Amino acid sequence: MEDKGTRRWFWGAAVLATLLVLSVGTIVYQKQMLDATESLKREAVETVAGWADEFADWTRTRIAELRVMAGTAVVRSGGAEEALAYLAEERKRHPDHPLLGLIGNDGAMVFPDGTSIHVAAAGAFQSEDGGLYGPVAGPDGEAGLVLAVPGDGAEAVGSFIPLRWVYETFYTYSLAQEQIVYFLAGNEAFRLTEDGPPAEDSAVADRVAERVGEESGVVRLSRGEGNYLIVFGTAAGTPWRLAAAVPERLLTASAGGVWRTAAGFAMLEAALLFMLYISQQVFASRFRDLKIRLAQMSHAARHDLLTALPNRLHLKESLNALIRSHPFAGDKLIGLVLIDLDRFKNVNDTLGHNAGDRLLTAASGQLGGALREGQRLYRLGGDEFVLLFEGLESTDEGIAETERVLASLREPIRIESHEFIVTGSAGISFYPLHASSGSELLRNADLAMYSAKKQGGNCLVCYDQSMVEQTTLEVKIEQQLRKAVTEGELSLVYQPIQAIGREKYDLCAEALLRWRSKELGPVRPDLFIPIAESTGLIVEIGEWVLRQACSQLVLWRRGGLPINRVSVNLSAIQLEQPGFVDKVKSILAETGCEPNGLMLELTESSVISRMDIIVKTLGELSELGILIALDDFGIGYSSLSVLNQLDIDVLKIDRSFIARIHDGSKDRALVKVILSIAGLLGIDSIAEGVETEEQLEMLRDMQCTHAQGYLLSKPLERAEFERYAISYCKPGLT
Repeated sequence: MEDKGTRRWFWGAAVLATLLVLSVGTIVYQKQMLDATESLKREAVETVAGWADEFADWTRTRIAELRVMAGTAVVRSGGAEEALAYLAEERKRHPDHPLLGLIGNDGAMVFPDGTSIHVAAAGAFQSEDGGLYGPVAGPDGEAGLVLAVPGDGAEAVGSFIPLRWVYETFYTYSLAQEQIVYFLAGNEAFRLTEDGPPAEDSAVADRVAERVGEESGVVRLSRGEGNYLIVFGTAAGTPWRLAAAVPERLLTASAGGVWRTAAGFAMLEAALLFMLYISQQVFASRFRDLKIRLAQMSHAARHDLLTALPNRLHLKESLNALIRSHPFAGDKLIGLVLIDLDRFKNVNDTLGHNAGDRLLTAASGQLGGALREGQRLYRLGGDEFVLLFEGLESTDEGIAETERVLASLREPIRIESHEFIVTGSAGISFYPLHASSGSELLRNADLAMYSAKKQGGNCLVCYDQSMVEQTTLEVKIEQQLRKAVTEGELSLVYQPIQAIGREKYDLCAEALLRWRSKELGPVRPDLFIPIAESTGLIVEIGEWVLRQACSQLVLWRRGGLPINRVSVNLSAIQLEQPGFVDKVKSILAETGCEPNGLMLELTESSVISRMDIIVKTLGELSELGILIALDDFGIGYSSLSVLNQLDIDVLKIDRSFIARIHDGSKDRALVKVILSIAGLLGIDSIAEGVETEEQLEMLRDMQCTHAQGYLLSKPLERAEFERYAISYCKPGLT
């Protein structure tokens, strides 16, 4: 009896133990599956959201580029043929715009090759400012989207982007082996592949549309072939979403079979435990594989493909984490530095994008090699990098550390047979001194960086509140400048340029632009000229200045005034415009001005970026008989190289040399060298900023041919200049 009772007790205990183990194992297993599945879902959402952020950043950049194109005079006031020719040239400079064209009021988008598509039907997806369209059928019938910005005229400038190109550009990593990628616009969803045209999928669009107002998330879709998880993210600032459909079985592949296994061996505790162990190991293995895949995917979403540096998404996460933890950091500061490489575009334009990529990689290596503990480096895109400093004791420490890192950037970099010395324009802002959030910290560093650019680059500027005020002012200036020409707010003043040889008679006038705004009052040229150049308004304004100056010279000559030439300043943007030489010819013919009565001035910095185009244009202008003057000579990095490539008639010596000509032998020697070069080349020289008799006499002794400055005269209104010219009746000064 004892044995029977013992056995009964044993088997009862075994059954109870088995059931207990089964129950506990079941609960644990269920929780593991639930946690694992939810974890995978979260990481998938983060990845697709990061993918959408990249697409949104790209879209914003393309829209900004289109705004510049739409603001040019050739688009705003030229004919459709001229505008299309201009866009054809711009396409070579902007490879991220597969097709550029004009969109008329009828909704037709015309391309330079004569083909067209209709975008009116895409108006449902248009943003509030008219900046986005799509998707529509392209010239070859392939689905695509249209980015567009309105111009001041009847036509908008747009870029057609095939959806297949969107897939190839932004889909750079894999959520799962069998996933499907979608582009969603409104109530439409397009399935994207590398090897076929996009196909509509209304079921996916309907399911995602149910989650209105959500930036990202997961929805479940049941189909005959199985169930799918649709992971979606919103491209912020656009009406578009990006999504990936992942078979649900990939996330729950190990969920089945455990229950059947457990039921078959319910009476055998050891076997049950063993099978549970094996099942858990299989699940763990699959989970590890998926975890590794998602980790790789997450790394790709947060790192730049070219330099392997953390990207914009990673920076955003890091900033937010640092700011959340900042209250525990005592009085420490967070410093953010935005670095934009100086003149990097020249490398891409002259040597190609492959050399540019190699230079970016090398530059990022130099910056990264200079970092210390608590310092991080990110690449935002293009030639922009971010330095992030934590635990700073003071702003001075942040500035000193930035200068140290920037110094490492200036080490020579050799690419094939070329050696580069890279410099950067940098702006720094500090949390919490300058910002209350990560986005504000980045924005303020950006403002400071642009201030560094305005100062000539290769420097560091610390943010202050006045930059916001300056930006606000610049926006107002741009708004008012667009109507300044038509409302007659622009005018010209004239500063005398005259021969300083004791027996030489020659009087010229430099035409200088002035603007008296009805709303802003007098606006300094150093404020509105850079804005005119950045917006493309300089083309229209430059044509007005040229026409006014030529007309005035003709009137002076007809009146018998002793004025030989009028000098007009040019922007490199004007020289790069298609048909610029023809435009100058037209103005000369219209005004009756002789070509030898016109001198065009340009600075070294304005020509060095697009030397190939500008050399050709200046050559054609010289053939017409127009004189070419190189302004601010001597302050650039390659003045002699520019002289060697360009056919120059006049050298204008920068006022900074003249101001110090009597203070020391170094500046005097430099001026003497420049004048010797001019003499050897047989060209005239003009000394700018002459303000004292001592400076004038020294320049005469050095054989300088002409002078300009307040000693002779300040810039004069037309009537004042005419009186000055009448009094100028004999060689030398009067």
